[in-house]
Amino acid sequence: MTNRRDFMRYAAVATLITGSPGSVLGAHHEKLLSRKIPGTEESLPVIGLGNASIFRDDDLTAARELINLFLDRGGRYIDAGGSSRFNVGRVLRELNAANGAFVGNYLDATDAQAMRAEARAVAEGQGKTALDLVHTRDVSAYREHIDHYRQLKDEGLVRYIGVARSGEQSFPAVTRLIEDGLVDFVQVNYSMMEPLAADRLLPTALDNGVAVNVNRPFINGHYFGIVKGQVLPAWAAEFDCESWAQFSLKYILAHPAINCVLTETSNPQHALDNLGAGLGRLPDEKTRQRMQSVIRELM
Repeated sequence: MTNRRDFMRYAAVATLITGSPGSVLGAHHEKLLSRKIPGTEESLPVIGLGNASIFRDDDLTAARELINLFLDRGGRYIDAGGSSRFNVGRVLRELNAANGAFVGNYLDATDAQAMRAEARAVAEGQGKTALDLVHTRDVSAYREHIDHYRQLKDEGLVRYIGVARSGEQSFPAVTRLIEDGLVDFVQVNYSMMEPLAADRLLPTALDNGVAVNVNRPFINGHYFGIVKGQVLPAWAAEFDCESWAQFSLKYILAHPAINCVLTETSNPQHALDNLGAGLGRLPDEKTRQRMQSVIRELM
């Protein structure tokens, strides 16, 4: 089986042969797995782009390469906060891809007029009539100002609203928002190394028709330190897994509550590898337990 480094080498060779980045995925002739946003007919591909450093650092040339590759290979969801919202928007407009991309934006709770003005400015910057998703990391402020967020939806400035957090200490508050019907989306951390969201939060989201996006699939890179130098189990081929990155992502995606996993990378070849997790089979529950055991033994 290939490891992440080998996969990167093969992807680079394919790029040289075809002149098009990402041809390894193209060779599969498969579409990325997509899942419907609960309560709608709209679907999102299961692999997304997190708020990459090149978006924040104003590296528009690199951002253009990454986003073009991501969209060309079937991706759609891009997470963007702060100045990244406008940098991503500029690239999407230059690529004439504003309508095809789904951008997760961050909008903190202030007064209604200021939130409305910011939503309009960001939408204009992204070439959209309405922002796809706005969420905030401030869970308590979101609850307090829920009427402002709902008003943005009612006025057609925003399509979906929600919260984005990482850390198990926030899970009870996020779960209560789900139970109270206050969110369309939540974004939380979940992986083999951080599995606690599966105890209550994910089942609650599934039962209440709330979409879940996952952050920290590689624990900010710590995961790769754990698996470094380890041989990918041969049985990973049974669910079309070609790298340690895909090992983590496929584990996450096999949970039925998950809509999309956000992979934060500025490296196009790593993005290709990540996108590969959205192709082919996913592990069943018995296999997921086996995967969990592998990682626990390495931790």
